[in-house]
Amino acid sequence: MNHTDTLDVQVEMTPEMFTDNMGEIAQRQKALVDGLRSMLGLTAKVSLVAPKTIVRSEGKAVRVIDKRKI
Repeated sequence: MNHTDTLDVQVEMTPEMFTDNMGEIAQRQKALVDGLRSMLGLTAKVSLVAPKTIVRSEGKAVRVIDKRKI
């Protein structure tokens, strides 16, 4: 059984960068994965999502969602 934690990062695209060109999206995802690995030493699964699809919260922002089963 795999007992390692994973890091999933969702990045909301701006309307200007939103495209249906999958090659362009894949390039941006790879650049973000490489940047995180370079700066933080972490490998993350990066998903680019359409503009305005990440839920906004009232009050204090929820930026980290821990889904581990401890």
